[in-house]
Amino acid sequence: MLKNLLAVVLVTSASVSQAQVRVIESSPQSIRSGVAQSNLPVSAESDVYSQIRALQEEVATLRGLLEEQSYELKQLKQLQLDNYIDLDRRLSGNTSAAVSARTEDSMAAVAAPVAASALPGTASESDVYKAAYDLLNQKDFDGAVRAFKAHLNSFPSGSFASNSHYWLGKIAMLKKDYPQAKSWFTELIANFPSAAKVPDAQLDLGKVYFLMGDRAKAKALLSEVAAGNSDAARLAQKFIADNF
Repeated sequence: MLKNLLAVVLVTSASVSQAQVRVIESSPQSIRSGVAQSNLPVSAESDVYSQIRALQEEVATLRGLLEEQSYELKQLKQLQLDNYIDLDRRLSGNTSAAVSARTEDSMAAVAAPVAASALPGTASESDVYKAAYDLLNQKDFDGAVRAFKAHLNSFPSGSFASNSHYWLGKIAMLKKDYPQAKSWFTELIANFPSAAKVPDAQLDLGKVYFLMGDRAKAKALLSEVAAGNSDAARLAQKFIADNF
């Protein structure tokens, strides 16, 4: 008799539990709430969220690198354009025979760049600078340093003097010779305050100060660049946001 009573109680309890489950599953409140019930444990959801955040940060970093590379490419293209504009301006004042000779010289320089030291003593500033820049383009950094210095020795106040200072600073940065890079950028800013390369030099000088551990000077200079309207302003803003 007792066994039969226990069996009835167990069956009744199971029936009640199943009914409760069906009520919960069909509860209109859960449908109206619109809240999706996750099948993942809390720890798994946390891992997924962390991975998503990490991926978002990685995408942001890659986007920043792409913007910097695009900016550097724009600089190189603009510099090359400036070189040819200057060459055309010089050619326009000569006779047709001189124009022909100069054109042949410029074509030869583009086809087979040579070191500035190999150019004749009568070579123009544009020719000397172009030869130095060609070495930089070929990633002959040591040769480019000698050639840019030779350009500055011959034309210390020339039209391309500020550019030579800038590229010497960039090469020094590439070699992690930060004191030398600081010297070249500082000279450019002090001696050629109206040059087009000044904002870029200020941006890189700010980075040099940062790499040398002088965060106060770095932030002050980068903030000055970021407040301007040059192409370097956006990169300065990003650098500040990422590092301060």
